[in-house]
Amino acid sequence: MQKSVLLICFSLVLMLFSAKAQYINTDSLIVVEGLDLGCLISELDSMEIYSPELLPDNLAQESITSGYLLSMFSMPGSGHVISRFGPRSGRMHTGTDIKMNKGDTIYAAFDGIVTRRQYYHGYGNMVVLDHGNNIETYYAHLSGYLIKDGASVEMGEPIGLAGATGRATTSHLHFEIRENGKPYDTELVFDFENGKTRGKVATVENLAELHKELKPKGYSVNQPVSQKYVVRSGDSLYKISKRTKTTIKSLCMLNDLKETSILQIGQVLTVY
Repeated sequence: MQKSVLLICFSLVLMLFSAKAQYINTDSLIVVEGLDLGCLISELDSMEIYSPELLPDNLAQESITSGYLLSMFSMPGSGHVISRFGPRSGRMHTGTDIKMNKGDTIYAAFDGIVTRRQYYHGYGNMVVLDHGNNIETYYAHLSGYLIKDGASVEMGEPIGLAGATGRATTSHLHFEIRENGKPYDTELVFDFENGKTRGKVATVENLAELHKELKPKGYSVNQPVSQKYVVRSGDSLYKISKRTKTTIKSLCMLNDLKETSILQIGQVLTVY
């Protein structure tokens, strides 16, 4: 009798483990450095492999290109572009103005740290996010803040409300992307009309390279810009910078000129 009871108990335990057992073909497993256990190959594609917690040494955070980082950016808000990057009214407009109503939510374009949350001259109420890789984004003319200075934010997290503080004639978001402190045309990265980043972004090392790649070819509604400019009668550095959507400072640096330099008709200037 005692043997029968033990046999029945053993059978029940065996059935329980058999019901929960699952066969896995070990050929479909892969070992990822940084993970304690192997994972299915089919699961690997869904992992955020750029995450520092999962990256092997040869793909450490510092080895990720700025282009790859920027390719994962999301739109900071919904609205149409009302003013583009480039010279405007005698000064350089260093960002893209997106029409929004007062109080519309502004979102972080990517994970980052809030390094500035304050009123700043013509920018009005502004938030600056540091995304690493020397990449920053600026969100200006806000009517209100939704985050604190020094806070860590995630992509898509609400950070502020659209407004018209500072030098602004209508409610909108002034949005900038900067690399090493230098502002670049956000339309190099974003296709605002279709609400996504451009496919070319992920293939470049940084914004400077993307600028050199797309400026001569043209992008969005921006016409192709020649890398060289031949000085014509009546030209000045100001007129040339406005026509080619660059700055006088950049023209001087690339052509070993001073702002007071006299241009000669037929002189060939490097623009980009």
